[in-house]
Amino acid sequence: MPSGDVKIEPLAPQDPSRVGGYTLLGRLGTGAMGRVYLGRSASGRLVAVKTIRSEFAADPDFRTRFAHEVTAAGRVSGVYTAGVVASDPDAEIPWLATAYIPAPSLDQLVRACGPLPTEALRWLAAGCAEALASIHQAGLVHRDLKPSNVLVAADGPRVIDFGVARATERVTVTATHQAVGTPAYMAPEQARDSRQTVAASDVFSLGSTLLYAATGHPPYAGDSVTDVLIRLATEPPDLTGLPEEAAELMLDCLDRDPAARPTAAALLARLAEELEEHGGEYALRPAPLPTAARELIEEYRQGERKPEPEEEPVERTLDSPTSVGRPRRSAEPRPAPVSSARRRTGEPRGGRTPRVVVTAAAVLGVAGAALLLGVVLGRTSGDRRPAGSPPAGGPPPGAVRQPERPGTIALNQTFGDGNTAFVVSGTGFTPGRKVTIRLDAGPPSPYTPVVDFGGAFNYAINQSHEFFPGKIPPGSHHVTVTVAGLSRQLAAAFTVNRL
Repeated sequence: MPSGDVKIEPLAPQDPSRVGGYTLLGRLGTGAMGRVYLGRSASGRLVAVKTIRSEFAADPDFRTRFAHEVTAAGRVSGVYTAGVVASDPDAEIPWLATAYIPAPSLDQLVRACGPLPTEALRWLAAGCAEALASIHQAGLVHRDLKPSNVLVAADGPRVIDFGVARATERVTVTATHQAVGTPAYMAPEQARDSRQTVAASDVFSLGSTLLYAATGHPPYAGDSVTDVLIRLATEPPDLTGLPEEAAELMLDCLDRDPAARPTAAALLARLAEELEEHGGEYALRPAPLPTAARELIEEYRQGERKPEPEEEPVERTLDSPTSVGRPRRSAEPRPAPVSSARRRTGEPRGGRTPRVVVTAAAVLGVAGAALLLGVVLGRTSGDRRPAGSPPAGGPPPGAVRQPERPGTIALNQTFGDGNTAFVVSGTGFTPGRKVTIRLDAGPPSPYTPVVDFGGAFNYAINQSHEFFPGKIPPGSHHVTVTVAGLSRQLAAAFTVNRL
């Protein structure tokens, strides 16, 4: 819901005409947490007014968290953020108002003008890093940093939509078992479990956002949310078109280990040195943006930009998990970076990591993908299944019981290191059956996949650190699989090499 998108829809009959002390002029957008309106104060100041969805408003715990988060957001004073100017968490429909920035989002700018050159990337990265540093200093984590949540103004980028994602997270996860965020830009630990989201997760999202700015595509793309989550779990980021001079910064941000990523403050210090080396005193001269980008920004500032019917973000949050269409590129892609940058991704010789059909819910702990893959973490919600589908434990009472399918399992590979995604794939089972996974005769995994409607399931060993707190230790390991309704157990084994 970028507050800088000038496509303002008329108010619908069910929309309020006023919120707090603001007269609403139109609707800016609708998203996972509520609606955003363009509002005007009595003095004529324009603001973006966000109202919260009624199901969140009905939860007393949400109101408490919302009040806490909005108070913390009010402490964010960074130049490169759209700050909170007013709020009322106790209103019948809670709301907050932020500064309105008449500027295109980074998503809109890149699609209209193409990827940014390296000098513009440093300028953009420094502003976003400073914004994240101020957000983190206030005790907040953004949780959904992406190109449509970065507005690009002539005097620097503005990071928006911070301060309310965490308040809605518990309600969202409880009701739908979804992680909060946007798969193409979220960190692996955030996708596994929203409770693992930390400041370092925002840095990963920043790296993803900057890679999009540099190349016109996110690090992980696909034709569906499921496809994106699988790639996030099993593949290195797509660095196609990334200039070599920007590769090291991106890859540091996109490290799979949160502890290995730089902090936002460290990034800012690093970028400040690079900007000095390249004569980056941008406060005294125009931003180092291409001419087409500067002209687009001016159109937004003057309110002259006409809405384009096909102009909508290619991002999809886990609130709408049906599609994350591949980005439309407005310019010819750059050639792939040199091999030194690609080696940093951990990609094996000979091309891309082979794609493995991994259960996104089991690997990442994200049940938004479960509706597509037919698996969840043992917490399938009955009202979310297609009509007539069997419940997780088997057919409904009184139904004609289908003959049990014996099924088979296999591992995607039997040798690897402690970071290898050892994936157990099952085929030929009765749909709807819960699957229990044990490793080395220990306790069962807390994550319980469910056989999908094609009779299959997939499970990646220890990707959520359910068996070992760190890497899988060297040696031979035995996997035991039990499918509900089957009297026999299935087994497989793999070996982790000593480094």
